[in-house]
Amino acid sequence: MKTLSGRRLALVAAAALLPIAVAVGLTVKPKPNPAPTPAPVVVVEAPVVAPPPPPDPTVHDALGQGEALGTALARHGVNADDVSNLVRDLKGVLAVRSLRAGAAYSVRVDDGALTRFTFKTTNGEGVPRLVTATRLPTPVEVAVVDAPATRGNTTAPAERGPRFELTIDDARIVVEVEGLMGAIRGSLYNGMHDAGGDAQLVNKFVDVFAWNIDFYRQAQAGDTFRVLVEKRFADDGDERRFLGYGKVIAAEYVNAGKAFRGFAFETSDKKFAGFYDERGESLERTFLRSPMEVTRITSSYGSRFHPVLKKQKKHEGVDYGAPVGTPIWTVADGVVIDARFSKGAGNMVVIQHVNGLRTEYFHMSKFAEGVRAGSRVTQKQIIGYVGSTGMSTGPHLHFGLLRGGHHIDPGTNQTETSKPMPPSYRDEYETFVAPLMAQLAALTRA
Repeated sequence: MKTLSGRRLALVAAAALLPIAVAVGLTVKPKPNPAPTPAPVVVVEAPVVAPPPPPDPTVHDALGQGEALGTALARHGVNADDVSNLVRDLKGVLAVRSLRAGAAYSVRVDDGALTRFTFKTTNGEGVPRLVTATRLPTPVEVAVVDAPATRGNTTAPAERGPRFELTIDDARIVVEVEGLMGAIRGSLYNGMHDAGGDAQLVNKFVDVFAWNIDFYRQAQAGDTFRVLVEKRFADDGDERRFLGYGKVIAAEYVNAGKAFRGFAFETSDKKFAGFYDERGESLERTFLRSPMEVTRITSSYGSRFHPVLKKQKKHEGVDYGAPVGTPIWTVADGVVIDARFSKGAGNMVVIQHVNGLRTEYFHMSKFAEGVRAGSRVTQKQIIGYVGSTGMSTGPHLHFGLLRGGHHIDPGTNQTETSKPMPPSYRDEYETFVAPLMAQLAALTRA
């Protein structure tokens, strides 16, 4: 029988013992799992809620129909003394008694006392204005205006009460240049209106050519105009309000094919200023072409059927129909040699001018103050007002021009330039006027 070697014997023995080890519960201890890392704790703080602001004690309102300022303030809890003191301090700044319904204001009352008042109004030019009255911290003594002095004292008594500090804020003025062009349709006014202008612009335009054109007699269909003019606006940040037209910078009027141009110019040394044509010749002359503002001609110089005498009669002058009260001005400097009532001419003024020229103004409703025989008058000074006195069938002015005692057509009177510009300024003027000429010409292509 073969015997087992030592190594083989050891393996057999180990194999025999393995079931015994399992039987007696031999186990392998597992490696323990690491403890889980706890999640970080996030602390969320509640938001800090600011307390609501106190209600604004300022009240915004507007005057009611027929409501006085004092009554409006009383509605908002302003006591009578504060109303009186406020009105006193507003004197000369705000015409309290002339305020109209709808005028906006704001008022603030703290602990029963008026502390702030604001009012929206306009200044003399129509520019929006905000007047603010703020109560001063301490009362002061104020002399009583127009109060009688007390017995034994030479000074008026003083009152002690709250004072209000006033601030005035006017809206910003913005100036822009606008160009308009158009043609005559019935009248210059109609043509200017169609182009976007108004009566104010018509008057300013006429003033440029007042010495050269009588728009009531010479304007005709087909005439054209161009104008560069300033437009003024008030801008207070909330709204933009058109205030009106400013200076006419350049103007052109083509009458029956003849062009008249005028440019507002002032020399750099301020010695000469006025309206000049494209050649630098002054437009201003010793005689104006018309004695009134914009109106209408009712009859031209020449023969006409006299409406009162009912017969053909030479009408030695020009009639300007206009409403009663329309101002009439003298066309040139001179001396009044007659100012009286006449059966035919009604209230009439006759003025003697240089070079033997004389002008007459008939049918006035009344004379201007200070106009009497012997008084001196200057060009464009108001001498009377349109009426229908004497032999007249309706409100109008009869204007006549005489040379050497004989009537002449006012349209044929040629007078000299009154404000010539020295030749030494011509280079400066040419530089100034060239771009304006180009801008006027460009309006035809707009």
